[in-house]
Amino acid sequence: MFEKLLSRRGLSFERLKNFADIAEAGSITRAADGDPARQSLMSRQIRELEEFFGAELTRRKGKGLEVTPAGLELARQIRFQLQSLEDFKLSCANEALEYRFAAGNSVLEWMLIPALPKIEAAVPGLHLSLYDTRSRDIVNGLLDHRFDFGFVRKSAVVEPLKYTPLGKIGYALYEPADWAKKRPQTAKLAVTEGVEFLKELGQAAAQKKKILTPTHLCTNFTQAAQLVRSGVAAAILPVVAEIALKDCATRIELPWLSKYRREIGIAWHERLLDTRPKAKQLLEQLKTHMA
Repeated sequence: MFEKLLSRRGLSFERLKNFADIAEAGSITRAADGDPARQSLMSRQIRELEEFFGAELTRRKGKGLEVTPAGLELARQIRFQLQSLEDFKLSCANEALEYRFAAGNSVLEWMLIPALPKIEAAVPGLHLSLYDTRSRDIVNGLLDHRFDFGFVRKSAVVEPLKYTPLGKIGYALYEPADWAKKRPQTAKLAVTEGVEFLKELGQAAAQKKKILTPTHLCTNFTQAAQLVRSGVAAAILPVVAEIALKDCATRIELPWLSKYRREIGIAWHERLLDTRPKAKQLLEQLKTHMA
């Protein structure tokens, strides 16, 4: 078995691992941490792997290089196979297995992290890594086996990823609790980059003659929530933010926000549950404690 694959020289764990690092880093220089000797070694190893597989794995692009579709597929296969071997080694040594979760910052802080104590109690022997990133990068990371589980909208999921819903996340306006006694005439508003409903908020506020002036631009919802907690500004936030604001903010329902409700769920690669130890147990606990 596998005699034909192993009958030629040019294949080794080191070559495969280095190529996967190059594909993830996007350049030999970054993968080699700027070390000229290591860059030379990696360049040679790419040529050896191309000769072994009979395929172009990288090509020149300007002053750098880009990984070809064949190279991207090889990198995926490398990560998948090396992960399986690492899991086997760690299991034999009775050591913790690493699982990587990717989600937006608000999902991590207000949905996943609060659920972790119960999840880790039910599935012991895990080392968990959390990554705050965008939906597109989450999906690509799942496809490339860089992430194990991702939390995204259903519409973002593509084959061969699998998906199970957790529920829908709605939005509401949150104001500092002390505004209930004396609301400022010109109330400050924290907004997040790329927010869809800012224009409608302004129109709704004008109709009710309540002025909400955007004064703080935030990169994520958790920053906006902190401004509400500190009493500086109001903000439109996902309702899961109440886990951090229930004692210091007033929730105000805005009917027109209902159309922005989004289903969110857990996504994973179709290979994951059949190949990684404890993945099925972990998925069940995620569904139970995050729904």
